[in-house]
Amino acid sequence: MSRLVTLVALLDDLLLFVSPAVLACVLYAFGLIPLWTAAVISAPFIVLAVYVGVKVFKEGPRGFAYVGGRGVAVEDLRPSGVVKIGGEYWRAICRDCAVGAGECVVVEEVKDGVAYVRPCR
Repeated sequence: MSRLVTLVALLDDLLLFVSPAVLACVLYAFGLIPLWTAAVISAPFIVLAVYVGVKVFKEGPRGFAYVGGRGVAVEDLRPSGVVKIGGEYWRAICRDCAVGAGECVVVEEVKDGVAYVRPCR
């Protein structure tokens, strides 16, 4: 996932999480609710927004963690099919090769949700 997409997703989540907190502060500013009520309403949403923000930026792109890893072909790759890598099923393409079901594969690249693999040696 590109950094721009990550940033847009983060801003969307922050807007959803922080909106109730902003609304509570506005209601306090107009004297409709006391300060303690605004704080009680705002605190969980702000904590959740901070948690999501930290988690999004600390977590690396998922697909790149599998590069160099091994998996098993679930179906014949001639040249495309399905492989199981790290307990997850991926669409895969075997460039200039053919792999039978049950054979070992090594991930060379992950691009647009597709794992590019080669047979194990």
